[in-house]
Parts: sequence; structure tokens; C-alpha cells
Amino acid sequence: MTGLAGALLAAVLAAGGTALVPVSGGNALTLPAQRHIVRVETGSGRPASLLVAIQHGNVESKGLVLYRSEDALRTVRRVGDIQPDATHADRAELVAVGRDVALVYSYEGPQLEPSSRHDVWFQWWRYQSGADTWTPQPAVRVMNADASTGYSRALLARDSKGRLWVQAFRLESDGGSTAVVAVSTDGGESFGGHQALDKVRRRGGGRLLSVGTRLVFVYAMHDGFVPTRMRVRDDDDPTGTWAPVREAFSDGIYHGAALSAVADGRGGMHLVYKDEQERLYYRRFDGTSFGPRTLVEGTSDWAIQAAVTRVGDSLYIFYNRMRVLNAHYELRAKVLAPDGTLGSAVTLDGDATFKGYPNAVDVLPEDSAEVPCLYGEAPDASSRGTVSRVAWVRDEEPPGEGPFSLDVVRSSSSHELLAVDGAGTLYGLAVGGERSRLMASTDGGVSFSARAQDSGNLWTMAAMSNGTLLAVVSHSGAYFLKRSTDGGRTWRDEVSLGSYRAMGPRSFAQLGSTWFFLEYQTFTSSAVPVRLWASTDSGASWSVRSTLTAHRHGYALVADPATGALWAMMGSNKTQAAVLRSTDGGRTWTSMLQGYAANGVAGGVLADGTLLFGQSTLFEPEHPKLLRVSRTGQVSTVFELPGPAYSLAAAPGGGWVLGTAWSSAGDVHAAGDVFVRLFTSGDGATWNEARRYERLSGADLARADVWGVLPSGDLVVRMENVSGFGSAGTGFQVLRIRR
Repeated sequence: MTGLAGALLAAVLAAGGTALVPVSGGNALTLPAQRHIVRVETGSGRPASLLVAIQHGNVESKGLVLYRSEDALRTVRRVGDIQPDATHADRAELVAVGRDVALVYSYEGPQLEPSSRHDVWFQWWRYQSGADTWTPQPAVRVMNADASTGYSRALLARDSKGRLWVQAFRLESDGGSTAVVAVSTDGGESFGGHQALDKVRRRGGGRLLSVGTRLVFVYAMHDGFVPTRMRVRDDDDPTGTWAPVREAFSDGIYHGAALSAVADGRGGMHLVYKDEQERLYYRRFDGTSFGPRTLVEGTSDWAIQAAVTRVGDSLYIFYNRMRVLNAHYELRAKVLAPDGTLGSAVTLDGDATFKGYPNAVDVLPEDSAEVPCLYGEAPDASSRGTVSRVAWVRDEEPPGEGPFSLDVVRSSSSHELLAVDGAGTLYGLAVGGERSRLMASTDGGVSFSARAQDSGNLWTMAAMSNGTLLAVVSHSGAYFLKRSTDGGRTWRDEVSLGSYRAMGPRSFAQLGSTWFFLEYQTFTSSAVPVRLWASTDSGASWSVRSTLTAHRHGYALVADPATGALWAMMGSNKTQAAVLRSTDGGRTWTSMLQGYAANGVAGGVLADGTLLFGQSTLFEPEHPKLLRVSRTGQVSTVFELPGPAYSLAAAPGGGWVLGTAWSSAGDVHAAGDVFVRLFTSGDGATWNEARRYERLSGADLARADVWGVLPSGDLVVRMENVSGFGSAGTGFQVLRIRR
């Protein structure tokens, strides 16, 4: 282990988390903004200790307990009770001071009512070298509530002068809250100088952080939809002096407290927060102001939260990503390199459980072998659970940039695959069966059972991020758009499309809370009006957002949550084909690539907003290639393809998988080449052939397309007219990524 940061980081995927202690639910590690874990070097040749404060929520009659670990949180053992009264849900914020730990604790819960019990307390836990343990000193009340008010969300910071600062929000009679700060100049013996820093209209939350020789207070409020504010003070100024209130950045922070922050070691801070649209973003504070935001995760959800750890100049970002609302979440991680590059997501725990708020130690040494993270885990959002642990294992290769291969887990020729949802359910039709009889598999394609028989003839299906299924069906000679919110058992909210249908799952896309559907047609070779439909209520109703008149087909949509852009691939001849880009939600469009070279049905967006675009061209001299199309329309070639591209998907753990097809039409295939292929790339630039399949004899078009990902990280590949998949050449494979 070299200890090099940034460029020498990698991840080893974990099959799942390790349960540590029982708690009342998956969100036991709230408040996200608080530092629940600290690292302490005790000396005398002992390994460093990680101390963590956990609120059990009356499980096993326990309240707020301090634990310790010397094996990077693989196991924990009890040090003592911080606040044993389990009827009052206190949470703690910890700061390591030498070998001692200073902490504050205060109430935190979904509801906040006035209560004289909602005080703020400070306490020292002093290290006893002979016994190798920590013992508590008497708690000091910092803020005293009464029956008409209450304090919550207490934070603790120690400035460069050694003074201890406590900030909390005081509930006011009008429902607003006041940010109050107090300071101790005598090492926590007493706190004075109580000062109101600002008032917000609703319940507030924020972060108080010491960055070099300054204190920074960043804050917002519940459902405020107003800019985030901040106040700053220099450690050399009198204790009552703070700079005026100013805007930190234009977007708000969800509940004010859905954030994780750490000093960058250079007078600034790293901040990852959830905005009011329930997406995760990163910003850096350079000591003076916050820079532009970078999207970390665009899947919106009420429960999504982040926890960060800095190792050297690299930032590890852990977060929970929703696959099925309130039931199935992944624990993921990304690394922000020293040059500001945000790496690909790595799934550390993909088990089908609810995963609530994460928390991590703020700073680790550069020679750390791994970076651990704790999070709440439960069967669902309403059940008891455990605090569990995952870790990012550091190595000497950038994450997601190494080559990887694809191993066959399972092959099946029993069903035509339609969609794979976030929970890993496969939806399809029995080969040779009725197109109106939807089948589903919840065991990775081992077995299927019937879901619906009254939906009409199913042709195309897509699973959206919240588990809703969208499908284009036909009956009475016409096509319709329908949705299902119960896993395909019932279908409703029918929208008439007339003679228009869908090309495939890529006909659907999502940007924030807006869903899009792009029409495809087969009834004429002339250019026709192609409609882009939009829904802002999860598919319950749809309206036409724009109509594109210069094209024959709507091939695919690609959404870029980082920039808010929407890409559309249109076809099909040299006058109709185009790659379009919209920055206003599909209302207006700019052509980025035109002509026969713009024919393509496969695409994905890179971190810089560039479109990775696979051509599906069939006639020379426009031999199919993988292209990069920039946000300004610059086009460059990545590599030449043996056949038309038909699928491009991001790989779990980083990288990409590309599928190429074989067609009897055209002249782009090499003599004797009758194969469809899957290619893999760790960085989007260097590609290797991973698998090839022979086309079914007599077929006009053969395809092997990545159609979805299972919670295990395995890929699901749809086969069409491929040899070895029965007489119809139809079926699917489950492939495991091997790095």
C-alpha cells in the first residue's frame, strides 16, 4: 500500500454489509450533519480507536451509547451510556481532542414540539491510559429549554484557539427556529456568549465547522426552497463577532441538515448535500466562497443521504440510493480525486433491504487500507434494524478504470425479456406464448410466474426509478401508453398513441421528477411528426412537450442529471437522422450531429456532460463507430465497431458495456462475420471484446443488449435471434462482472 491519494484509489466490491448492533430503524444514524464517529490515537503501540455514538431507540432498553472499535468498525464494544434515557431520542456530535473526546447531545426526531426536556448538553469523555478506556465527566447544560420552546440539532466545533463552540436551533412559537451559538473559553467548564445568528421560517438545520483559522456556519430549513445561507467568523476576532448573513449558494439544503462536510486541510471544506429536489450534490468552499455544484446522485428520494471521509486530498462519498421505494436501497460510494474528478459509483451493499442514513469518520490517514462507513439497515423503512458496516478497500488502481470481463451466470431461452426493475425483478413474455400474458421473475430469471393478462399486447416496457412500470401495448389495431404501480399486476392511465409505438426501454428517460417518452413509428419511410411526451406525476398523466417534424423515428433518449440536459437520437436516413440536445426539459432542441452519421440508438453521458454515442449505421463509407459528442457539438471517434451499436450501459462499479448487432442489410460487416458482441471499458476510452454470440441462421437482425442490472451487480442481457437460445433465438443471459 503506497498511500498515494486520488489517482491510486480503487474499490473492492462487498457482497453486503456487516451488522453490528440492533437499533430502532434504518434511520438510526440521523442527524446526517453530525459527526457520530471520531478517530483517536491512544499511543503506547495500540491501534487507533474509532469511537461512535449510536442511538438505539429503546431497542434492548438502550438509549444513546458510546462504542469503540480497533478493527475499523468490523466489530464494536460498549464504552458507556452517553444518555441512557431511551424515551428521549438524543443524538451526539463528537470531536476528538488529543486522546479525549468532547461531545454534545440534543434531541433529534421527525417531529419537534416544545419541551423542557429538549436541552443541549456538553460532556467530556476522558481517556484513562492505565485502563485503556474513556470515562465520562459530569455533563454541562449549554442551552436550557422550557415548556414553550426546545433545542435540537446541536453541533460542536473547536477553533484554532482551543475554544469550544456549540450551535443548536431553538424552536419558536411561530414555528420558525433561531440558530443560537454559545462558546466556552474554559475548556467546557461553562458556556456563555449566547448569540442568535439568524432565524428561519421553519425548522432549521446546518453545519458548524472549523476550517483552519475560521468558523463557518452553513444552514437552511425544512421545505424552504430558498438559497442556503452562511455566517463566518475569524478566530482572531472577539467571540461575539461574526460576519453578516450572506447567501452561500442558490439552492437550498433538504431539511437544512441533509449534508456531510469535512475541512479540506487548506482552510476550506468539502460539502455534500441533498437539495430540495432530493438529489445529492458536491460543492467546495475555498475559504471565501462556495464553488459550482457537481451532481453526485440524480435519483431523487426522501431517504437519500451522504457521508464523507477525507483521506489526504481525496474525498470518499458514501450514500444510499433507492431502487424500490422504502424497501430496497443500495449503499454506494464515489471518490472525488484531488483534481476534482468524480469517479464512477461503486455498489458496496446491494442487498434488497432498506438502507438509511450513513455516517463516516471525517478524516483518515493516507496509509489507511480501507475507508469504513456505517449505515442503518432494516427490512423496510418502518421496521427495526441494525447499524451495519461496509468499507471501500483502497488499492493501487483508479476505481472503474481497470479492464473487466463478463462471466456467464445463467442462460435462458424460456422468455423474451422486456424490462428489469430496480429490485431486480425480470419482466418478460413466455417464448411462443401470448403477448398479453406478462410474466415476472424475482430470483434472477430462475423461475417466472404470471403477473397480468389484461394489459393488451405488450411490446415495450421500461422500469422507472420508483418502481413504476411503463409499457406500450396494442389492442384494436392501435398503440397505447400505460403504467403499472404494482409490479405489472394491473395497468391503468391509458394514453392513446394512434399508430406510434416505442423503440425500446431507451424510449423513456427521467430528469428529476419529470418522465419523458419519445415516439417511434413503422408506418412510413417519410418524415412524420414525432412527439415527445412528458409526465410530472409519475406517469399518471402525460402531455406533449414538443413535436419534432423533420425525422422518421425517435430512437432513444439519454438524460444527463448533472447538467439537466436531455439528448434525443432521431432517424433514419441522411436527411432525417440527428442527435439533438435540449436544456429546457425537451421544449426546444439544438442539433448536435446531423446526416447519416447521426443514426444511433445507444448512448450514455460521461461525467463532463459529453455524450458517448454508438452509431447504428449499416452502409459504407459511414462505418459504425463509438463517438464522443460534446455539449458544444464537437465530435471525435473513440473506436471502430464491427457492427451497429444497439446498447450502451453503465457497469456497476464503474465503466461501460456496449452491445453491437448483426444485420443482413448493408455492407459494414467483415466477410464471414456473423457475430453480435459485447465490449467492456473501464474508462470509456479503451475497449475490449468481452463476449460474442453467433446470429441465428436465416435471421435478418441479431442483437445482444444489456437490458438491466440485478441487485448483486450482475448484468441482464437480452438475446434476439441469437444461436443457442432455442429455435426462436430468443432469451437472456445473466453475466457477472469480474475485475
